[in-house]
Amino acid sequence: MFDGICNVCNHWVQFVIKRDPKGIFKFLSLQSVLARSLIIKHNPNNTQLDSIILIDKGQIYTESTAILHIINKLTGPIRFFILFWIIPKKI
Repeated sequence: MFDGICNVCNHWVQFVIKRDPKGIFKFLSLQSVLARSLIIKHNPNNTQLDSIILIDKGQIYTESTAILHIINKLTGPIRFFILFWIIPKKI
């Protein structure tokens, strides 16, 4: 899920689509009713609508953690950025 109003988020979606030849990712604007219900279902304490959110196997990931999980499933040199997983989230 992504912020459908944010240009950076929209570019990120296009970036992922180009590197997802298997089509494993499905996209949903955070402003949609379905997105709100999924967020409440998976994480009722956090209903923010200004981030990248990934739901994978029932687990919800947000912000940089979501991006790293997405990168891990993409193809090409972008996978190099998986190395950032070793950097603590607070940084």
